[in-house]
Amino acid sequence: MPIRCINKYSVIKRFSLGKRMYDQLEIIYIQEHDALHEEPQKVFDSQKEYVTDISADIYKCLRKGFIVPSGDNQ
Repeated sequence: MPIRCINKYSVIKRFSLGKRMYDQLEIIYIQEHDALHEEPQKVFDSQKEYVTDISADIYKCLRKGFIVPSGDNQ
């Protein structure tokens, strides 16, 4: 199985995920989606510590107004 990339995102609208609140301008990391195996995506906080798994549907919702790719996506 190929290794999935983990992308850096900036929070643009406050939200809660995995019993944690994320504020504007905070950085989070999300593993890219694996459509072939339908595995959940992993979310990491700004210190790159694991927070929770999310489904592709939750990821799509986050991308619609809550998070944007960070300019220095690493």
